[in-house]
Amino acid sequence: MIDAVKHIYTALLGCAVTMVAPAHAAEGWLTDLPAAMQKALKENKLVLIDFTGSDWCSACIQLRRNVLDNPDFRVYADERFVLMEVDLPQRKDFDPVLRARNEAIAAHYGIAGYPTILIVNPQGGVLGGFQEGDKSVKEAIALLDNACMADALFRKAAMQSGVERAKTLYEAYLNYPDSKSFAVPYEALRNEIVRCDPQNVTGIHDAAAVIAQSKLFLSQRAPYAINSPEMGKLLEQQLRDALPANRPSVMLERCQYAMATAETVDDILTTQKMFEEVIPLLPEDKAAENRHFTDTYFRDPAALLNMLKASRPR
Repeated sequence: MIDAVKHIYTALLGCAVTMVAPAHAAEGWLTDLPAAMQKALKENKLVLIDFTGSDWCSACIQLRRNVLDNPDFRVYADERFVLMEVDLPQRKDFDPVLRARNEAIAAHYGIAGYPTILIVNPQGGVLGGFQEGDKSVKEAIALLDNACMADALFRKAAMQSGVERAKTLYEAYLNYPDSKSFAVPYEALRNEIVRCDPQNVTGIHDAAAVIAQSKLFLSQRAPYAINSPEMGKLLEQQLRDALPANRPSVMLERCQYAMATAETVDDILTTQKMFEEVIPLLPEDKAAENRHFTDTYFRDPAALLNMLKASRPR
């Protein structure tokens, strides 16, 4: 319940299903990444990599059925990409050499959930993609178009320097996927823009400062239990120091702390007011999540208090 108020990245790891996995990748999909990159270089294409669990990940199976095997999507994809499958099934008869190779590729790209679609250039640089499996063909194509646009922008930036290079890279940055499997190249791109733009013409330094402070706040909280007095003092200090973009996340942490330390019904009512204060400041999806949480659990403050007390370590 307390976890429901935390800002998390959701990796869609589909539940287990009963099915027979194919012995090989689907028609037209390669399983050798160097070969896929060589083919892409020769044909002036990009590489679309599908990281999947073909016999256990329901979201992967959904994506394969609804998008990747869709004839309209294949016409679109075959014109632009070399298709590469990185499968990590559960079945024991899967080629152990291919499994080890696929695990190494997934580790190299920091894959945090399945399915993940990556678009990479023939040199292996990540241009974009998406993670969720519940995409329509139209939604998937729009996201992959962003990756193709990023490729064009990176090519343009390669011939530029200084602020002009920063401006071009910033265009790509604005459409780059902001999710866990893209975190490392996203940070590298941001750092390169900062380097090229010392005068902050793009405004990238503001975003970098917000992210740096967010990381600092998380590291400062790490030594303390959520219900410790030290955590309470730290959160108050962080709220005073927080940049405007970081205030909502600190306020949510204060809500969590308030629930973890509540002793009376009045404490619960105070916590509810804290939620009411922060919810309008959140992005739409997070606001809806926290509104649902408060509407569900704060209906009966006494019952919520008893539940919280019962869940605490004795």
